[in-house]
Amino acid sequence: MTQTEKLTWRPFAPEDFEGAAELLGRTWLPEFDEAAQRAASQIELAHYLSQTTWSLLAERAGEILGVVLLAERGREVTDDGWAELESRLSRAAEKDEALAEAVRTEMDGVREEAELEREYAADGPVGADAAVKLLIVSPDAKGLGLGGRLFSAAAEHLREKGAKGYHLLTDDACDVGFYEHKGLRQAMRRRSQASWPGADPATDEFYVYVYDQEL
Repeated sequence: MTQTEKLTWRPFAPEDFEGAAELLGRTWLPEFDEAAQRAASQIELAHYLSQTTWSLLAERAGEILGVVLLAERGREVTDDGWAELESRLSRAAEKDEALAEAVRTEMDGVREEAELEREYAADGPVGADAAVKLLIVSPDAKGLGLGGRLFSAAAEHLREKGAKGYHLLTDDACDVGFYEHKGLRQAMRRRSQASWPGADPATDEFYVYVYDQEL
């Protein structure tokens, strides 16, 4: 049996939160120390989950190897208390100066992407029906093709639901070539004004993007 055949595919469950946040932190926030990484990743994940209408998770032997989250226009978000958790975790982080600074740094980037997304959606574009809020794959799963499989499953779900298209937000810290290979087009591009982990807007050219695709 191959490694891929041992994978389990299922929707995201509340008990996956800690493991998925840990994956997000060590993959996207390696510049942060352990406490800051944990605080920022949990708040960011809760933020995305508060908008999620559909999800898919890949795991092997109890280890989360990949997650994709979708937000679909006109579909009800399952209320598992994620928005309340985001607020509670944010309030707790504010009590520690170092944690508060780490969270502000990460979430300022998230808010900047959200503003770009609002501008994108204002003109009624082809990708307005849905957004990929999160696509993350563990470095431990390299070579298994999980990113492509999660992405394809999300697109197939949207086709089945009659979506005309979808979009996603990304930035220079990610491999935008992956999305171009999948047939998405760069719909918007803007130099970031936020301080991202490892990037200072005063000295670095760091860009955020909207990519979209018609289905």
